[in-house]
Amino acid sequence: MHLRHLTLLSLAVPVLFAACSSDNSARDAASGVQETGSTPDQTMGGVRPGGAGGGAVGSASGGSEGQDTGIQLQPSGGEVAPLGTVENRGSGCQVAALPAGSTLPMSPNLPDPFTRLDGTRITQKSDWVCRRQEILKQAYQYIYGDKPPKPDSVTGTVSGTQVTVNIELNGQSQSFTANVTLPAGEGPFPAVISFSGSGPTQQISDLGVAVINFNQSSVGSRNSGIFGTLYPGNAAGDLVAWAWGASRIVDVLQAADNTIIDSKRLGVTGCSFLGKAAFATGALDERFVLTIPLESGIGGVPSYKIVPQLEPNPTGAGDGPEQPQHAINNGWLPGTSLVASFQQLPVDTHEIIGLVAPRGLLVLGNTGTQGQYYKNLDFRSEHATALAGKEIFTALGAADNMSYDSRAVNHCQNTDRFTAAVQASVGRFLLGNGSTTGTFTTDWEDVRVPPDQWKDWTAPTLDGDLP
Repeated sequence: MHLRHLTLLSLAVPVLFAACSSDNSARDAASGVQETGSTPDQTMGGVRPGGAGGGAVGSASGGSEGQDTGIQLQPSGGEVAPLGTVENRGSGCQVAALPAGSTLPMSPNLPDPFTRLDGTRITQKSDWVCRRQEILKQAYQYIYGDKPPKPDSVTGTVSGTQVTVNIELNGQSQSFTANVTLPAGEGPFPAVISFSGSGPTQQISDLGVAVINFNQSSVGSRNSGIFGTLYPGNAAGDLVAWAWGASRIVDVLQAADNTIIDSKRLGVTGCSFLGKAAFATGALDERFVLTIPLESGIGGVPSYKIVPQLEPNPTGAGDGPEQPQHAINNGWLPGTSLVASFQQLPVDTHEIIGLVAPRGLLVLGNTGTQGQYYKNLDFRSEHATALAGKEIFTALGAADNMSYDSRAVNHCQNTDRFTAAVQASVGRFLLGNGSTTGTFTTDWEDVRVPPDQWKDWTAPTLDGDLP
């Protein structure tokens, strides 16, 4: 058994980069991205995204590029870290305080992902680094709650069977592990972090990719376990706690010598409520080059604004489409999340899709035998949201980096019908074999709902190159 001991310490160095079914029974029971060389370990600098709840009202609208709106249009210093090397490339972008959610206007429409908080629209692909930071801060404040940055010290070991993560923060020490399954052959291997072994792990493993089985209960939640102990005042939902745990695994993998796991070729997957976790994890950490949420339902890909309009459930029937409040009731999102008042949301999941761009994204859905079953997965809303989110990929010149495949399968049990889609995305982003991606496929045409009726914006033609 190969074993490497490694240490990863946060350094106080400023950086110049911008870095499940939703059903209750399930609750109870990431090449198209250019591969980059290694870079020195850096900590995230700049302004942390705001925590859950409303902060002081800032210059969130109005103004112009020539005025002091509190928004820095480019990362300080100019250089942006290579894609896939840091958790948040936009951490050097300064974003003003956001208004309290209760003060926001009502709108049934999807927010324009290309319009800055000061009301101006981005014109260059390079503008996306700081525009992404604005969306990220909105997502933290109005949807997820705050994801803490890397702790004071993260150390660990990587072997052919396990990753061990040791954390020190404010005088406290905590540890957790994740099991590793390696394919045959010689490493280093690309790897996919799978939440509790869910997602299309067999297909991924068959392709020669390592699977890191991360049991999210090992870090607990916002109210319990390691996360709750280290951050007792953090009111974020479970999705943030679990995404934080996955990011700490990546910290350890990056600090290793890459003889076992190639830390530049990492993906994340999960199914059902763990599909929500995979979606959030890939969106909130830019080191994952491929994200594969399977049957994520509300709290995952489907838009909080579209679901109540396209797939309402007035009686609250347990087998009907799940509404935004359901994500709060199950603790995936905090009680302060604005999704309960979805018309006031200034950010939505099509923009969370944009947080993944231009990295690889494969959205896997379930058509529920032509809509007879699994209605709680909001499959029509998922398709409409995916189309709206893909407009961001297209504007950034990365249309082929996002794919969608929805089929009638047994929930989280039979994913063989997704084999072709998984082979393509894993092949392109983790194996670098040039597979064709970017298709939107389903076995039931009634799932195909265009997002146009909820859009009052069109994607711009952006100039230049994306850092």
